[in-house]
Amino acid sequence: MQTVVPALRVRSYPASKAFYEKLGFVELWTHRFEPGFPVFAAVARGDMRIFLTEHTGDCAFGAKVHFYVPDVDACHAEYRARGAPVAEPPGNSLGPDLRDMLVIDPDGNKLVFLSSLGQ
Repeated sequence: MQTVVPALRVRSYPASKAFYEKLGFVELWTHRFEPGFPVFAAVARGDMRIFLTEHTGDCAFGAKVHFYVPDVDACHAEYRARGAPVAEPPGNSLGPDLRDMLVIDPDGNKLVFLSSLGQ
């Protein structure tokens, strides 16, 4: 079970939700203090969870989060089939024991999906 949940700043939750759905994430819940206020939401893909926040004081745009997946090449094939944009296809940019790919969300947050080759 993941015990740390990163928060990513987003400009438009509806646009971000659509983007993350292409990556296989599903909405768990959303919260607004009042109608028309910024959204704070939780999305998940399997055991991987992240918060998406429109609140200006929560965090800055342009974060970088690493997600371990069993097979980054299979994940890449899935994303291509779903029409999700991949900024950098699978490679070994983090070293010979890791295979990684880069996805950048509409708000400039960098999502690195990686698999350990040593397992």
